Amino acid sequence: MVIHDRSYSRWQGDRAAPVKAAAAIVAAGIKRGTAIVFRRKIPAVLLILVAFGPFVFFLLLLYFAAFAVSHADQFPEGMVEGLRDSHLLQVITPSPEWVYTYMFLWQCAFVVVACLLIGAGLIAEDRRANALEMYLSRPVSVRQYLLGKLATIGFFVALVTVIPTVIMILAQLSVSWSQAGEVLRLLKLLAGTLLGGAVWVLIPSLTILTASSLADRARNAAILWMGVVVMLEFVVSNILREVFNADSFYLLQLGFNIRQVLNAVLGNATDIVATVPVWQSALVLLAWVVICIRVLHVRVKPVEVVA
Repeated sequence: MVIHDRSYSRWQGDRAAPVKAAAAIVAAGIKRGTAIVFRRKIPAVLLILVAFGPFVFFLLLLYFAAFAVSHADQFPEGMVEGLRDSHLLQVITPSPEWVYTYMFLWQCAFVVVACLLIGAGLIAEDRRANALEMYLSRPVSVRQYLLGKLATIGFFVALVTVIPTVIMILAQLSVSWSQAGEVLRLLKLLAGTLLGGAVWVLIPSLTILTASSLADRARNAAILWMGVVVMLEFVVSNILREVFNADSFYLLQLGFNIRQVLNAVLGNATDIVATVPVWQSALVLLAWVVICIRVLHVRVKPVEVVA
C-alpha cells in the first residue's frame, strides 16, 4: 500500500474554542465498552436478551392491554372483563413498587456485570499503559478526564436501569393521559424515577471508578470492588448486626442505603426499613461520594509534558 506524503496541512480549527475533552472520552469509552460486551457474540446476545427481555415483554403487554380495553368489541366476550378483574393490569402498570422492583431488584445483577466488564478497566488500563500522561497533558484537565470516565460507566448502568423504566412510564402516560389524575401521578413518578435513578447510577459508577484508580489492571480493580462490596454487604454488616442486635449496622451495606434512598424518593414506604432513618442512609452515601472523589483526585494527578 502506497502512503502519499501530504506535507503540511494547515489546521482550520478555532484555538479559542473550549475543548470538549469529556465528550471525546465518553464517546471512546462507550465504543470500547460496546466492543468488550460483544467480544463474544453468543454470550453477548444472551446477556442482552436476559437484561432487556422483561422490559420488552412489559412494554408489549402494556400496549396490548390498552388496545384491548379501548377496542373491547373486537375481542371475545368476557376477555376484556377478565383482563380488568385480573391482577395483570396492576403488574404491568408503573407504580413506585414496580419501579423499585424492576429498576433495582431485577436489574441489580446487570449493574454488577456492567461495572465488572466495563467500569473496572476505565482508569486501571490507562495506568497500566502509562496513558495518563497523554490524557492529562494540556488541554485535558483532571475534571474532564474523570467526568468522561464516570459518564461512560454511568451510561451503561443507566442503560439497564433508568432508561427502560423511563420508557415504560412514558408508554403508560401515552395510553392513559385521558384518565383523571393519571398524568399528575405519572409525572410525579417520572420525577422520582429520575432522581432516585441518579443515585442508583452514581454510587456504583463512582465506586467502581475509584477501585479502577487504585489498581493497575482491570482484573485487580474488579476483585477489589467485589471484595469490598461482598464483605460489607454480606459479611461484616450481618455479623455485627447479629452480635449487637442493632439494625443500624445495615448502614454498612451500600445496597441497603441505595434501597432506602430510592424508596424514599419514589414514595414506596412498604420497602423502607423503618428502624433505620432514611437520612442516615443518605449521609452514608454522601460520605461514600466524598471519599471516592478524594481518592480519585489523589490517584489521578495532572502532569505537564514539556517538549
